[in-house]
Amino acid sequence: MKFSIILPVYNVEKFLAKCLDSVINQDFDDYEIIAVNDGSTDSSPQILNEYLLKSDKLKIINQKNKGLGGARNTAIENACGDFLVFVDSDDFITENMLSVLSTYFDNHNLDILSFDLKTVFADEFIDNISMDSDTEFVLLDAKDFLIAEPTACAKAYRRSLYVDNDIRFPERLWYEDLATVYRLIPFVNKIGYIKKSLYYYVQQPDSITHSANTTRMMEIITAFDTVQSFFKEIGCFEEYYSELEWLCVKHVLYYSAHRFLTKGFYYKQMKELYDFVCNNFPNFKRNKYVIENKNSIYCMDLILNKKFFAFYFKECLKPKLYNVFKRVLPQK
Repeated sequence: MKFSIILPVYNVEKFLAKCLDSVINQDFDDYEIIAVNDGSTDSSPQILNEYLLKSDKLKIINQKNKGLGGARNTAIENACGDFLVFVDSDDFITENMLSVLSTYFDNHNLDILSFDLKTVFADEFIDNISMDSDTEFVLLDAKDFLIAEPTACAKAYRRSLYVDNDIRFPERLWYEDLATVYRLIPFVNKIGYIKKSLYYYVQQPDSITHSANTTRMMEIITAFDTVQSFFKEIGCFEEYYSELEWLCVKHVLYYSAHRFLTKGFYYKQMKELYDFVCNNFPNFKRNKYVIENKNSIYCMDLILNKKFFAFYFKECLKPKLYNVFKRVLPQK
């Protein structure tokens, strides 16, 4: 069997049917769908059982709740395909995803194939997330891959990478993609990227990106520590030092600033994150990727220089004040 689509399912009754329709109605035949019902308490199990009658490709595994990472791990351990494709059950995919992936895997003997995704909000396509490439297909080296986004769902993987090297997702940890995908790098021979949008990422108001759960958001430190410790254990830390340093700055500090400082002035948390970066990478401001990107990435320079209130004012306080004045001031 060529592909195993891995589909974790937990309380997604509003979105599950659309997702299942997209994975069942592929213009490609050699694949299976492993849906792991991770202790759902809504009608998701019933929806899965209805689709079980529609397709013999669908396999359902029921388990007690282990979180997204635990559900993916269960599917990995039961998968038969040569390649794994992760699909979150509130998202959906194009009908030609597998046929496109198959062609590139066959032609280039790849271990990992990255591709683009479209972000969807309220049934409207609002953004296309892609890598910077002028050609439809490029080969990536390990360092290119390490500085790319770690989204598990915008890639397809040779199953042996996970199975033979005992790589699994952490259970009940936010940012599980960051903690897992990059640990595949030392075992990969060939990585490709295609400039095609094959995946639709549906934005949810209760997702990590929009969450105000500051305790869970701080788990970004644990996720990065997982990657950093792994590279040290296998003796590759110095080889990838610059890339890991940039990874820490971008994910632990800059992306966290958008999560924390657009919801309030969480100075304590931002200081802890900043200190973490400084303690692990004391010369991070001289990192080549930081130097290349600090002026082109929106407000990054403010965060690098610890100007948290300026960022908060610009991203949170100023829009709120504008809306207040807009309501109270007389309209012309």
